[in-house]
Amino acid sequence: MTLKNTLSKENLRSIAVLGSPFVPLDYLLLFVFTAKTTRIQLYLPKETPQGLVELRKKELQKLQASRPKGEWHLWDRIYDYDVYNNLGDPKNGRLYDRPVLGGSTKFPYPRRLKMGHPNCQHDHSRESGPASCFQFYVPPDERMSDEKLQELKNNFVEALIRFLAPESTLPHLSDRECPDFVTKVAHFFVPKAAISKKDVRFIRSIIDFCRKLKLPSSHGGPSRSVSDPSEEQDIFEDIIGFCADKEVEELDDSDKQRLEKLVPKEILNQVVATLALKRQHVSAQLPSIVAEDKFAWAEDKEFGRQMLAGTNPVRIRHLKREELLPLYEVFYKMWDYESPEDKPEVQLDNKINQSQLQNLKKVLQGKKHKQPQLLDVYLAVVNERAFILDHHYLEQFLTMINGKGVCAYATRTILIATGSSSATLQPVGIELSLPGDSPRLVLPQDTLLWEFAKFHVASNDAAYHQLVSHWLHTHAVVEPFIIATRRRLSVMHPIHRLLDPHFKDTLHINALARAIFLNAGGILETLLFTGEYSMELSSHLYKEWRFDKQALPEDLLERGMAKLRVRDEVVSGPMEQVERDKSSNKAATGAEQKMFEVDAEVELVLEDYPYAKDGIEIWTAIETWVTEYCNVFYLNDNDVKEDEEIQEWWNEIKTRGHEDRKEGWYDINTFESLVKALTTLIWITSGLHAAVNFGQYGYGGWPPNRPMLLRKFLPNEEDINEENILKFVEEMLPDKFQMKLAIAVMDLLSRHTSNEVYLGQTSPQKERQLIEDHESIIQKKFKEFRENLEAIERNIKERNKEYILMNRWGFAKIPYKLLYPDTSKPMPPISKEKRKHQPEKKDINERGIPNSISI
Repeated sequence: MTLKNTLSKENLRSIAVLGSPFVPLDYLLLFVFTAKTTRIQLYLPKETPQGLVELRKKELQKLQASRPKGEWHLWDRIYDYDVYNNLGDPKNGRLYDRPVLGGSTKFPYPRRLKMGHPNCQHDHSRESGPASCFQFYVPPDERMSDEKLQELKNNFVEALIRFLAPESTLPHLSDRECPDFVTKVAHFFVPKAAISKKDVRFIRSIIDFCRKLKLPSSHGGPSRSVSDPSEEQDIFEDIIGFCADKEVEELDDSDKQRLEKLVPKEILNQVVATLALKRQHVSAQLPSIVAEDKFAWAEDKEFGRQMLAGTNPVRIRHLKREELLPLYEVFYKMWDYESPEDKPEVQLDNKINQSQLQNLKKVLQGKKHKQPQLLDVYLAVVNERAFILDHHYLEQFLTMINGKGVCAYATRTILIATGSSSATLQPVGIELSLPGDSPRLVLPQDTLLWEFAKFHVASNDAAYHQLVSHWLHTHAVVEPFIIATRRRLSVMHPIHRLLDPHFKDTLHINALARAIFLNAGGILETLLFTGEYSMELSSHLYKEWRFDKQALPEDLLERGMAKLRVRDEVVSGPMEQVERDKSSNKAATGAEQKMFEVDAEVELVLEDYPYAKDGIEIWTAIETWVTEYCNVFYLNDNDVKEDEEIQEWWNEIKTRGHEDRKEGWYDINTFESLVKALTTLIWITSGLHAAVNFGQYGYGGWPPNRPMLLRKFLPNEEDINEENILKFVEEMLPDKFQMKLAIAVMDLLSRHTSNEVYLGQTSPQKERQLIEDHESIIQKKFKEFRENLEAIERNIKERNKEYILMNRWGFAKIPYKLLYPDTSKPMPPISKEKRKHQPEKKDINERGIPNSISI
């Protein structure tokens, strides 16, 4: 008897054999998987009962095994490392050839999960791709559920329909489906005998006339003419129209042809089938950046604020005193605009002395300047209150990148903070560089050129965010840790149990990303100005990555955004700076709710730095939880040194998973070093990923705010004026297909799935029940962790009420919620029956910290 499983999983629940009671039936049951919860005792290796020692070793040996020949099967449980040799597709020509990332000094990269696909026939150093983007090997324990995978597919389909399907030019759907609608409405108010067919036609003509007028779209968007949909509008109105409520019809042939090269066939077929079935009514929420004010994104201080609270708040750094030359150049060019005849002679170098600064001060104070920013820049020099967003590393790639409709600079943006530590950042100069040319410095006084320069900064930053802050620094660097954890830490190991919730679905998501987004000619190469060199750029910037700088306090210190706190100072809790709303901080019983206070080892240079302020509290809560958890199993430093599985795990991460990065690793030979490594890893998978991922639609869903590529260099001043500026902007921004696809991708990536598990919701003991020795202690400590996160939620709410903290709101009035834990969000239903009745959340709420990198 042969049983063929038609499901996507190798899950055999039961067998029913019917036959004659007089005829014996022999059958072999090869495998049965059960979903029963088992009670597991956690042991450090040296504490393992003698009867389990050999079994513990064999379990890990099976996971470390390899299948040298043949493709791996879905039921194999194999974890091995491989280089990124599957992004290119050389068989389709040189345009699709990409270098192997990892294993060389030229292209270093973290290792990925080995997929077991056969090598390419003509190049055995490359791995061939799967037959389908959704059918490839991922170990069974790492595969996301069928329900989640289907939800992601549906989200992708809906996003493509919502933003890429053209608006229908036919009469409104209700008119077509109910041609006698006007008659029925008229007869509802007026007896049939009192109204003739001529009257009905007259009423219909009035309605048709009104529909031909320019009617305001939803969201307060542009006026749209039904009679002439091709009527010229400016580019900003067109982009608002992408998000308008509308009825859409089948894809344009040109868009369909472009999508055939970019999205999986299964997804595109579903899009086409859905649109062919009937016209769809679609609506989208406006991106947060334009929801309140359509042009708040263009304000200089909003531009600066997003470097502290936008989608990429991890690149900006403090300008050190020895790096102040760019700021001096800004200062003197700014002086030229005002009164060049009074400009003092001061040497432009990094060795400007105190007497020269005093001379500048006297000149500034003794003269009434029309440009007050000049004094602000001077004070920024003296008080070291200058910052830089540096994307100058791009210059070496621009010769390859520029061309074929792409125009990019390598930019450096100088910003200053004035006033208190809660000050906003004011951009005062943008340096734009091209290979072989002198840098071009643009100031706010350059008006139109300044606005175009900000586009180029945003484009640089958008590419860095996607390729480095998001993909490399979260998804890619974590993958080797997951592989090493499965290969070197037994499921009986307490650290395996601690980390397991933070690795959920990540290997599967990363494999999907490589197949759909990062592949040669794929979505990111199409959207980003870096094009086919995108992953090479990511590899180049991996050379800067160090694990010891990924801890949030270390990262802030490294970028000069924080300084070490003097430990004998009186340390105040984070809420002592905020006047609390007494009406909202009482528990139901009337008692004062707990507020989470941080005795942090670092002090922020800018107190109103939302990512860092909220992040330090999240970091501290994680660190406290990890410390308490490890205290249950490790009594002293010797326990850590003698833990052979931890030592092998850490060694494999350094020598195999991240073997191309020799710097930045410390030894795990003390309790403190173990806690630091685990806290860093959990922070990356939870807080850091949430901060750089879930705000993408809110900020990047409006392409002028975060253009992923630009098609024009800065014009000459005499070639641009207020009459042709909109035309130039339209020619400068990506084409409409690219913008609509970018919005759809941002929509997809910013959505939490319905089965998401958030930080602080589920303790390790609930994943698999532990025996009572550990269960009660871990349960208690995890409850404290959850309470700390709930207190942080209250802290964030209180800070977001303070309008003096402008960086938490900005001109666009977007409260910073990306690091709001959202522990109270309902847990996903367990059974399919319950899931059927669970209402699906449609909004993008830009908050919540998932346990793992699962999107």
